[in-house]
Amino acid sequence: MDLDVASERQLASTIDEAERLRFAKQVLLALFLVSLVSFAGYYASPESRASAAVFELVKVGMLPLVTLVIAFNFPNSRK
Repeated sequence: MDLDVASERQLASTIDEAERLRFAKQVLLALFLVSLVSFAGYYASPESRASAAVFELVKVGMLPLVTLVIAFNFPNSRK
């Protein structure tokens, strides 16, 4: 069990800040594009139950995902 913790620490230390920021940017861009497609689908046919359900899911679910990505990449730690 101690080997698992040691290997996780070693893996975490090999990821530099530029890679973390690039990954965060890619995740946030993907979430933004999913949101845009969802909003466009709802705008095109607001009477469709499927597009309304996806729109509601994106509207409710995107903010927690964005805050999770931001909190992971910018932790409140003092060194």
